[in-house]
Amino acid sequence: MFFLAACQSVTSSAYIEAEVVEAFQRNKMNLIEIHTPEEDIFGSKLKGVKPGAYQLKEKLVFIYEFDTAADREDGKSVFVEKTASMNLVSYSLFEKQNILIFYVHGGNLNSDNLLFEKEIQEALDSLVEG
Repeated sequence: MFFLAACQSVTSSAYIEAEVVEAFQRNKMNLIEIHTPEEDIFGSKLKGVKPGAYQLKEKLVFIYEFDTAADREDGKSVFVEKTASMNLVSYSLFEKQNILIFYVHGGNLNSDNLLFEKEIQEALDSLVEG
């Protein structure tokens, strides 16, 4: 009985990509699933995980669903290493538990008002923690 309770608490703190997409939709952001080329650095595998790729208006959103928050951190580190010498288009990074999101907006990073950035954070904040 103790074993079952321990397993339940571990899995309840993880999210699945579908929950994240639903949270976007509840916040009036319609994600359209797309296919991206294998060469796209934002859509590349990180620690064996291929992200879901979506379009939000004319911008791209990549949602990685890792097994654990530790795996998410490892995946983020791999991305930083892979892109250290690259000149990337502007993006914002969002994290919650095992979820890593890249929002590729191409906007000015010094702007206080990037389109959808606040809404994405609100969508993630709306996810119920188990």
